[in-house]
Amino acid sequence: MGFSTNYEDVTGDYGILPEGDYEVIIRNIEERTTKSGATGLNLSLVVRNDINQKYKDRYIFYTLWKRKEPTQADMQVQGYSFKQVMRLAKSAKLPNGKSYESIQDMCSDLMHRTLKVNVEHREWNGKQQENVKYVNESDFPDCRHVFKEKAVQNTQMQTSAAPSPDGFNNLDDFEEIISDGEVPF
Repeated sequence: MGFSTNYEDVTGDYGILPEGDYEVIIRNIEERTTKSGATGLNLSLVVRNDINQKYKDRYIFYTLWKRKEPTQADMQVQGYSFKQVMRLAKSAKLPNGKSYESIQDMCSDLMHRTLKVNVEHREWNGKQQENVKYVNESDFPDCRHVFKEKAVQNTQMQTSAAPSPDGFNNLDDFEEIISDGEVPF
């Protein structure tokens, strides 16, 4: 089977996104600590592909940092800025008044929620980089975004397990199919 080159969906620019507003979906949230000891909630946001906008499927990274001197309100959200966390929750349309045992529980509720973010550029260590300036409610809350998954083609393994919501398969119950006829060498 042959193929022809087709550059219609190829964008050659993988630099920083231009400044402006982007409709995004929350793909992942992780708590990480830097080498210097600063801890932050890192949100991986994906530019939605279900609405008409440029840079579909590109990632934007947004970090909420733990406060160096947290207030009593900040301690409710494990030392993060209470106002920032509440702004994020409101923008993602989490129910007002809902109780959470931990910030991790709230982050689970935030997964795959839509937002509109404003991206600006800032200089860090002599380089321009993207910075999320504002987080707001999406103008398009009815989301039909389809996440792009890496195509895995492995003819030597078949799994009967259905993919989990995070895109990974449970390989506890797999059948390995290898025969001399299938090995290319």
